[in-house]
Amino acid sequence: MKYYLVALFDDESYKSLNPIQKNLSKRFRANRNSPTPYIPLEIIENPNIDKLDVVIDKIVKPYKNFKVQLSTEVSVSETNKTLNMKIEDVGYIKRLNRLMSDTLKLHGFNIQNYNSELSMHISLANLNYIPKDMKKFDGEVNFKSNCETLKVDRIEIWKVSTNKRETLIKSYPLKKNLYL
Repeated sequence: MKYYLVALFDDESYKSLNPIQKNLSKRFRANRNSPTPYIPLEIIENPNIDKLDVVIDKIVKPYKNFKVQLSTEVSVSETNKTLNMKIEDVGYIKRLNRLMSDTLKLHGFNIQNYNSELSMHISLANLNYIPKDMKKFDGEVNFKSNCETLKVDRIEIWKVSTNKRETLIKSYPLKKNLYL
């Protein structure tokens, strides 16, 4: 069973990201029942959940809420069948992702590198069918947005299943940053 390690945003960020997600989902004919937008970090194959919980809790404990810069560049991932938006200014989240990857590998977890195909991105929608003309698409989309920065406030472990209640396994809230 595959488990996904993802970064999620606060409520204000979701409110500003929602119109963008709807607009792009409609434009690219994406699935209307897509999950909330998230930043994929790692895919973990058949982990011991108790051991994984302890390791991730230890990694995330010192981290505070942080912001990511949203880009206008949209891409389609054929392997994951997702519609993605690129993130600019990825210093803090890239460091957190690299630390998680290295630490999980040291503890013997079977990790698949999620971001080897793409740079850091936000997964906006799932695509059931990818037309041939979209496979070649990888570029900018012009849209008006007041959503330039998004605040990440938690890390979660997800198990993808058909039942929505079984999706969330564990949530790790980040420390509050008084200056954000």
